[in-house]
Amino acid sequence: MKTDDLIEALAAGIQPVKPARLSPWMVGGALAVAVTVVVLMFGIRPDLAEVVQGPTFWAKAIYTGALAIASLWLVTRLGRPGASIGMAGWSVLAIVGLAGLIGAIELLLLPPEARVDDWLGFNWKVCAINILKVSAFTAPLTFLAARRLAPTRPLQAGAATGLLTGAVAATAYGLYCPEATAAFVATWYTLGMVAAAALGAVIGRFALRW
Repeated sequence: MKTDDLIEALAAGIQPVKPARLSPWMVGGALAVAVTVVVLMFGIRPDLAEVVQGPTFWAKAIYTGALAIASLWLVTRLGRPGASIGMAGWSVLAIVGLAGLIGAIELLLLPPEARVDDWLGFNWKVCAINILKVSAFTAPLTFLAARRLAPTRPLQAGAATGLLTGAVAATAYGLYCPEATAAFVATWYTLGMVAAAALGAVIGRFALRW
């Protein structure tokens, strides 16, 4: 058989490989686990039925939810060998930056004597820690989902997976946390998610290494 004929025979029937994607079942399972952990560990705020009718509760959920979607995109990009981070990385930075800008504007519009209370709220000491606690329960599913891809940069992929874990945990934590000022969320919620990303980077060096 000639070389050209052999190549044509080997190439016959080859189908293009579908792009790698995170399992929606695992990601959805991570959110379900996060909600369950929040309910069992902290409970649900008693005025939830009332606050869901206002904008502040949803603004907080939109921020953490948008960051979860952006980090999901980022994990997917990092799970494809040779793929650039591209707009996925910029979307994460843009969402966090926009939240910080809104929080700063909120503080500037308040009287000076009210700014510290708006920024710290009543739970600033435990907010980031609680988000990190919930993340510990959701991490196994998100990292299992990330391992099904083919990450070649385990440190970066681990950080992105940790950020996804933290964003999912923060979204669920909003069912309990009564704090909803833009400055509080932009600072302490973000700190909890960044802490999860930092821890995820450490885990990713080992869990996502091939």
